[in-house]
Amino acid sequence: MRTGAEYIESVRRLKPTLYHRGQKIDNMVDHPSLKWPIKVVAQIYDWCLDPQYQDILTTVSPIINDRVDRFLHVFGSVDDLLARQKQMRFLQTHLGGCAIKCTQLGMVNALYSTTYDMDKELGTDYHQRFLDYLRYMQQNDLLVTGAMMDAKGDRSLTASQQPDPDMYLHIVEERKDGVVVRGAKAHQTGPMFANEIAVAPCDMMRSEKERDYAVAFAIPSETKGITYILQQNLADAMCTACVGAEADLGNPTYGCQFGATSLMIFDDVFVPNERIFMKGEWQFTRHLVTRMGTMARLWQTGCRPAIFDLVMGATYLIAEYNGIARSAHVVDKLTEMSYLTETVWGLALGAAISGKPTPSGAYIPDPLLTNCAKLQSTRAFYEIIKNAIDITGGIIVSLPSEEDFRHPEAGKWMEKYLKGAAEFPTEHRLRVVRFLQAMTGGPLAAALHHSGGPMQNQKIIIFRETDFEAKKKRVKVLTGIEKEG
Repeated sequence: MRTGAEYIESVRRLKPTLYHRGQKIDNMVDHPSLKWPIKVVAQIYDWCLDPQYQDILTTVSPIINDRVDRFLHVFGSVDDLLARQKQMRFLQTHLGGCAIKCTQLGMVNALYSTTYDMDKELGTDYHQRFLDYLRYMQQNDLLVTGAMMDAKGDRSLTASQQPDPDMYLHIVEERKDGVVVRGAKAHQTGPMFANEIAVAPCDMMRSEKERDYAVAFAIPSETKGITYILQQNLADAMCTACVGAEADLGNPTYGCQFGATSLMIFDDVFVPNERIFMKGEWQFTRHLVTRMGTMARLWQTGCRPAIFDLVMGATYLIAEYNGIARSAHVVDKLTEMSYLTETVWGLALGAAISGKPTPSGAYIPDPLLTNCAKLQSTRAFYEIIKNAIDITGGIIVSLPSEEDFRHPEAGKWMEKYLKGAAEFPTEHRLRVVRFLQAMTGGPLAAALHHSGGPMQNQKIIIFRETDFEAKKKRVKVLTGIEKEG
């Protein structure tokens, strides 16, 4: 397994085609908007080598008979699913933001089980190809981004109905040694500083005419023809504005980023046969998409309670700094925040405990409980940040900059008039306010809402997975409409 320093050195060697705010980026490691998520990944690598964190962050893979990062592990049991949830709560509470690596875990498990199903039914050799690739990833402890979401164009149209066929990534040429693909993947988490990119469809294809959109593969992140355009949101604006005043980031240890997302363009990119895991098998896109989606919602229900923990802890701190921690309404709001957090966590654990094996032997979490947990986590987040904002007060909007606080003239007035309870330093109050600002007013809310799909997606699956017929049957038996059995 690699150290954080070894990972960073691998990133320094990468030379992707990457743009941000109208500029081409050549040095990702030191860039103000990218150094923070790269630091997060490096820290996870180092924690994996730390004996006190080994059990929660790593496991032994039967594929290489050696210890691997859990982000590269195929779930082989309910215990693996539970360990995943505990891993996520640990990482989020220790990092305060996106762990970056989650998409690789979802893609590893979705491709593992789906390629197995394809080979069993169709006689293809995709599963062995993927096993070879997974062995390579595990042996080299690589960072892999899982890329699913297409640009989509007109959302009322399917992939094959789009006026511009490139709105969904698709095969444009088949060769003896591979395929050429064109299109884009949107909202991708940290792909430019990943070692590899694993790609899959984002929608279920409906007929043979959409076979060219049924393609899954993996390639190095700096493959010719790939261009990255980095996000620009409030977090990036703060990263640029706060050079030398990092407390204003809210999280000066790991930055205020949440994923370093990008638009990733595939401009006639060649993929060799040995890296192709689906090519035209449109019927199996349902397996791949639903499993990847369920995996994604599993990890999100594990990370959400950790984010809530941090918002709750910061809210309690600011209540103390404001001198109102024992006020009845504050105690009531903090209690509500804890209740919402642990309700989501209970659902998250239930989704893992109720997991079942696929034909490949890989386990997936219970789809119904996973989607209930994800839906509840989104609803709970808004209630939690509403309470946090209410307790913090208007300063969460009007706080001047750290540069002003450090200024010899402006700073003395901030020190005097922005102080709360006498026993706490003014600077501590301002740091926690900025942390809450980043957690409630930055890109985090939208990221938590949309990551894994909007709320309506979860409702669709909840309705589909609920056995209404069994519930109706019990009522008919109890009311004498039908007999037992």
